Amino acid sequence: MRRAVTIMLTAAALLLSTAAGAQGVISRTGIENPDKWINSYFAADKVPPFSFAYEEISSAKFITDWRFSKKRLTAPKGVVAYTFSWTDPDNTVRVCCDVRGYTGFGAVEWKLRFKNISRGNTAKIAVIRSADYKVNEPGASGFTARYCNGINGVKEDAQPEEFDLRAGVIRDFTPEDGMSSTGASLPFYNIVSRGADAGVVMAVGWTGRWNARLRGVTSLEYRLYAGLEKANFYLRPGEEVRTPLVATVFWKGSDAAAGFNALRRFVVQYHSPRVAGALWAPMAAAFDMGSPAPCQAAECLTEELAMATVKRCRQLGLMPEVFTMESGWNVADGDWRAKEDLFPEGLGRLSALIHSYGARLMVRFAPENIARGTPVVKAHPEYILTGDKGSDYVFDFSNPKAVDVICKQFDEIMAEGGIDGIICDVDGNLGTYWDKNDETDRAGIVEMKYVAGLYRFWDYILQKYPQCAMDNGSQGRRLDLEAVSRSAAVSRPGYVSPEATQCRQYGLELFLPLQGSIARSYDAYDARSCYGGTFNHAFEMFRIGGDSAPMRARAEEYGDIRSYLNKDYYPLSGLEPLLHNDIWVAKQYHDASSGSGIIIAFRRSSAENATFAASIKAVDPAASYELYDYDTQSTQIVSGSELIKGYKLRVEKRQSVLLRYSLR
Repeated sequence: MRRAVTIMLTAAALLLSTAAGAQGVISRTGIENPDKWINSYFAADKVPPFSFAYEEISSAKFITDWRFSKKRLTAPKGVVAYTFSWTDPDNTVRVCCDVRGYTGFGAVEWKLRFKNISRGNTAKIAVIRSADYKVNEPGASGFTARYCNGINGVKEDAQPEEFDLRAGVIRDFTPEDGMSSTGASLPFYNIVSRGADAGVVMAVGWTGRWNARLRGVTSLEYRLYAGLEKANFYLRPGEEVRTPLVATVFWKGSDAAAGFNALRRFVVQYHSPRVAGALWAPMAAAFDMGSPAPCQAAECLTEELAMATVKRCRQLGLMPEVFTMESGWNVADGDWRAKEDLFPEGLGRLSALIHSYGARLMVRFAPENIARGTPVVKAHPEYILTGDKGSDYVFDFSNPKAVDVICKQFDEIMAEGGIDGIICDVDGNLGTYWDKNDETDRAGIVEMKYVAGLYRFWDYILQKYPQCAMDNGSQGRRLDLEAVSRSAAVSRPGYVSPEATQCRQYGLELFLPLQGSIARSYDAYDARSCYGGTFNHAFEMFRIGGDSAPMRARAEEYGDIRSYLNKDYYPLSGLEPLLHNDIWVAKQYHDASSGSGIIIAFRRSSAENATFAASIKAVDPAASYELYDYDTQSTQIVSGSELIKGYKLRVEKRQSVLLRYSLR
């Protein structure tokens, strides 16, 4: 689905666009030393690689006249961090830019903060672009921009797309409904410099309404923008707001996969949750998913059934690290007590059983959605955002006191129920609530403070309950750099067909290493369609005629291969949308440190070709490799050159292939 969104320019935006020539050009030169690179672009006499309008004048026209300062911050090994600030001559507003550079990753990221340091209101601040810069690539013959469709609940979700970023081409993107990965695209863009064996990935971190613009300038140069969709406000004395985080990852290589993998490595190392210092990529098991009708999610899940499920997992050798409980178990949004007919004594007995087996419990909440008449509304009406007439409410995360209250409430809920982590869901169009509650001449204020408050809530939960990382749920509609830094997707909803899940996984994994789906069927073709950096099974363990052997086979093989699934990723079926059933879908995960990897392939039901020649990437043509077939449990020796040339995969229609290769 293609839905590029054109952003309407305000008068301030028009003024800002006239200053385009004043904005700086950045390059990869010197990025190996991020400390030096950062100080060369964020300096007193330089127009920095961001922009905004103040009093309807572009910052590019005045920023070098503002008072400049910098402060180096303490950072982990391999990371350099600074806060640069610019203060206007009247000492009214200070703009701070928090910058981090990453040695060995070709990556640098930054976000802006605006603060009123005077006793009166500031002038209008608008058209905030956290990133605004040109990229110059000597030797390039042109540029190809690659991205993936957003998550909109349709078959085209996360499908790869591309366009020629030639001179004069402008593409604008912004999400829908305040959900950061909906709309026309995910907030990740891989710009391939044709002929230069290089490129840039831009990733946006903002769990709200960001915008991005990609504009072709010449065959050697293009311009990237990323910032807030809505921003036109003044600040009161002492007031401070922040803007989206934007990361720029420079990469070298002959094709787009080098860029995707540069971002994946960066995300794994610096923007993925860790538990006890280790990457958090669990195998999970879901409770009853809502059958039979009319039950949905956990609406009919009783304590007895939940505990029997845990015991059955133990009995059948299917114990996961984490059990996940979907929505419907609690009274209502805003009333987070367990339903008495389902869990008469709360979740304590269930969590105690889970803990006794060495596993953890994650529960789906929707802390932002508040139903009318619930305890939160009665106790704290001042912490409620209203929307359209007749609609339910949204909790006011833009209010710091409200965030304090909900942190305390969830601390009590989780401690009392023995809950280890939360799956944070949300429903509805948050943008309408943000806009309705903005004051006159303060467009964007509620959203900026709301998103910052949401991050504070998530960080509180992560710090207080470190046994499980977050899952930000929302059916994949919140996949941005800030959200994935705090969460791994352990409970993505399954689709009506494994083919749709294959399509979604194939696209998401181009940019994001920790994504997986729920497998309801233990059939190899179905379950393997859900494998990713995470995996959640909801096998029907109580069905008469079921077979526990293939259930164990799926759990065991996933446990065996999962360490590969957050490594380098190669889409062997190309970068075209994979929506038809007459094709093979194949992908590869490669561990560069060991030279080994995994190949997963699916021959769909209408694919007439009995074989697929998989051209395996990143292997040594002069080496020999041992291939292990998980279905036949057989091994064979194959040369690297044969793998590169195109190793023939062969299965019947609607079957899958799972191979592990390793150096001899």
